[in-house]
Formats: sequence, C-alpha cells, structure tokens
Amino acid sequence: MEDFAFIKISPGHFLCGLGPFEAVENPPDNPDQVAFYRNNFELSDQRPWKMPSQSFTAGDLRVLLRENGSTPLPEIAWSGLGDENVREIFDEILMKIESGELEKSVPVLTERGILHRGEPAALVKALAGIPDETWGYGFRQDQKGMIGATPEQLFSLNDDWLETMALAGTAPRHEAEDFSTDQKEIREHELVADYLEAKLSTLGQVERECRGILDLGSIVHFITRIRVRLEKEGADLGQLVKLMHPTPALGACPRGEGALSKLVEYRHRMSVPDEFGAPFGALYQGRFMSLVAIRNVIWDGRDVFLPSGVGLVRGSRFDREWRELALKRNCVKSLLGI
Repeated sequence: MEDFAFIKISPGHFLCGLGPFEAVENPPDNPDQVAFYRNNFELSDQRPWKMPSQSFTAGDLRVLLRENGSTPLPEIAWSGLGDENVREIFDEILMKIESGELEKSVPVLTERGILHRGEPAALVKALAGIPDETWGYGFRQDQKGMIGATPEQLFSLNDDWLETMALAGTAPRHEAEDFSTDQKEIREHELVADYLEAKLSTLGQVERECRGILDLGSIVHFITRIRVRLEKEGADLGQLVKLMHPTPALGACPRGEGALSKLVEYRHRMSVPDEFGAPFGALYQGRFMSLVAIRNVIWDGRDVFLPSGVGLVRGSRFDREWRELALKRNCVKSLLGI
C-alpha cells in the first residue's frame, strides 16, 4: 500500500496526497504546489513540510486503499489502562494550580491495543459519515500512521485572515443543559479564549464571537470562534504554528517555557505518542489549514494507541476528569468502529 496523507477541506471533500513524500524545511513558493504539514507535539521536526508525489481531491477516501477499498478493517484487542501514573500527575498539577504556578494543564492518557488482523489504514472508510463539525485527517508512512476526526482547528489562513477557535470544556450530550452553566467548564474555556485573543492581538485587530456549544452527537464542547486580519503581509507559516501551538486547550496556561517543558515531561512519563495533539495541516491553492491532532488512532506496526487528554483547572476532581478521558476515547471508538 502506498504512503498517503489526507485532510478534510470542506464537507464531503478531502485533499489527498500519495507518496513517496519529500520532507522539506519550508513551504513551497509555488502556490499551485500542495504540501502537508506534519510535526510532533514538541515541533522538533526540522523538515515538517511533506511534499507528495501526487495530490488530488476526493469525496471517497477508499481511493487511498487497495482494490477500491476492499482492504479489511482492523481488529484490535484493547489491553486497557491503569490510573496510578495519571493520579500522581493529576495531583502534581493540581498542587501547582493551588500554589498559583499554573492556571491550567492538560495531561494525556493512552489506551493501548494490539492489531490482530486487518489494516489500520482501512479506518479511512469510517470518515465518510463524520459530522460536518469535525475534520477528518491522517497519514500512513511505512508501518506507521494516524487516522482521526478532530473538532478543533489550530488555525486557517486565507488571504490575510487568520481564523481559529477556542475549544475547551466537555460533557456528555445528555448533560448539555447543566453544562451550559457549569462554572468550572466555563472557566476552563475562557482561559483558552482569553489566551488566544491576547496572542492574536499582536498580529492585528481581533474579532471574537460569543461562546457557544458545539454538539458532536455524543459529546458537547464550548466553542468560541476568533479571527484576525494580519497587519503584515507575507506571513511565515512556520512561525504562526509556533505562535499558536499548543494552545491551553491542549497545553498549559500560562504558556511559559517551564510549564511547557513540564507538560512534555508528563507526556513522556505517560508514553504519549508524539503525534497526539500536534499540528496537522495542508497548504493548497494559496490557503493553509491546520488541525489539532486529537480524537485519533495511532499505530506503529501491530501496536495501536488511543490517547485522550483532559484540562485540569482549579476545582477539577479526579473522578470527573477520569470520566471525561473515557468519554473522549469512547467517542473515537464509536466514530471509527473500533
């Protein structure tokens, strides 16, 4: 099977690229050249732009598979997870929040599984029915890959308009009425929205919409859409990614070097895949769109990973956050049929 990458660019339409891919340091100057942006969470890949040998748009991702999509779906035996390390990290973060050192941090827990048979890349078949509010994306390279459907865009850039969103605060859909007035969830969300507004104010005049609720069927989130018209022409996409990533929705607030390095340490202690929460995007027709790589399945050979993160703020309780972690993983399992 050929290496591939894809990203949803509009309802029912995906931008696809086939390998081999050339990894380069900077985006192409030619506006007609397609390039995918794929980095790790720490943004340490010095050649994050992946240039496909062939690119096209498609409404049916089965074109990426063998024999018109007959590739068998994966059968995964999930091995479960334990909470001992999570509880230790949870308590450590809450102590920093209580002392005023942090306002928010986002630990990640990963469920693991073993591939018994089938092909993980065949999960692209499940993305035909994803909600309009989510963005399918993924890649396959050799025996590794990632496929998911995220509700969160890091940012998009079209002409001089940069658009992004604060997406934080989570609840099961049946609790949506109580969720709308939940002060802990509102506080978590507003931390992210305020941070983004402050960051973007250095680029131009910011326009911020009112907080709303994004309904994804089994799960709901608070969402605030934010945009800014860039005052300077010729934006450096790599620098914009570094400015935006990670937002407090999946990072730490305040976002100092110490807080980020501690967050990375937590991820290493929990063996979180490097791709989870990282920027994933594409440059096409002079436009750039990047997603936050969450709600996904990641594989390396027969080893399969399903991570989920949770935002901790003052007032967070372990039992409630543990439930949210499971809610997010179950949402991915239901969406992808695993």
